[in-house]
Amino acid sequence: MPKPAARFDAESVRYSWDHAAGAYAHGQASGCDYYRYEFFGPAQLTLCGEVRGMRVLDVGCGNGYFAREVARRGARVTGIDISPRMIEHAEQRESADALGIEYCVLDAAVLPAGFVPQSFDMATSCLALQDMPNVEEVLRGVHALLRAGGRFVASITHPCTDTPFRVWERDSSGKKRWLCIDRYFERGPFEYTWSGWGREFTTEAIHVTLEDWLGWILEAGFQLRALKEPCPTDQALRTRPDLEDAARVPYYLFFDLVRP
Repeated sequence: MPKPAARFDAESVRYSWDHAAGAYAHGQASGCDYYRYEFFGPAQLTLCGEVRGMRVLDVGCGNGYFAREVARRGARVTGIDISPRMIEHAEQRESADALGIEYCVLDAAVLPAGFVPQSFDMATSCLALQDMPNVEEVLRGVHALLRAGGRFVASITHPCTDTPFRVWERDSSGKKRWLCIDRYFERGPFEYTWSGWGREFTTEAIHVTLEDWLGWILEAGFQLRALKEPCPTDQALRTRPDLEDAARVPYYLFFDLVRP
């Protein structure tokens, strides 16, 4: 279970992800991140739809997974992240497999700084917004960068199931029986420990209610085009049976937003 974070600001987030970058990249390469590669990543790409020829901003791009997938589908992509080390990993991948992606070390909370307002057709964010200390400012900045009718397709951990208390009850054989959750209304930043990625590391993220997320979105000026709770496909479950728990409770939440 997470514990309250002692600090949650731009500097602490940058430090945490710089420290985690090497282990995170190694873990992805070794197959730890199959939920992203085989489940919610492809589902978010499907929600984006046709992106060929679009100018797309990937917010909180990390080491570039989602930016690469969007670029492979014909978009002109710019990726931003607060962590210089994560951007280094993204640029290494771009050097090895050039897709024309531009990467920039930038705190998303200062947007639209660095870019021309209303210059992007779409923005994306793949499981990153909850890791940002100033989500309201990020949303307003992204809104300012989108042209009229432009979309922001973002995913977050589901606030209704990723709560401060969250434990799977298991039977005597270790099989998951049901998910126990509590303290849903306890808002604030929490520290999460990542194990099984070659080297243990910690990062911070914020938990707030679904009501809070929708309030931030509407206050930033977006309209809600769709709200999605992805579930693994039958093919994904056959290929990766360990995804079975994500077919029982919603782990992730997608926002499909539009600038009017």
